[in-house]
Amino acid sequence: MLATMRTRVVLVIATMAVIGGCATVDPWTDTRIESEVKARLVAEHDANLTRLGVVSREATVYLSGAVESDDQKAKAETVARGVPGVKRVVSTLEVRTRPD
Repeated sequence: MLATMRTRVVLVIATMAVIGGCATVDPWTDTRIESEVKARLVAEHDANLTRLGVVSREATVYLSGAVESDDQKAKAETVARGVPGVKRVVSTLEVRTRPD
């Protein structure tokens, strides 16, 4: 009975490894996501979001750089989330106000 249980455990682990190994991410998907996020940020004329860093890996978008306000930060994050295929947005955007 112990041998049968061990066999089942080994089969379950092997099946999970095979299924997990088949789950690949198309690199073209990340390229499309990056391009679309950048284009949408540039299209935001009421906020200067053109100099932000945008990287997509496995449908997670990473935003980096500096913005002038919390509103701009929120806008950039919302724009990125609105792109089809984006699963998650990780933002390291810094708010830096301009000196008067």
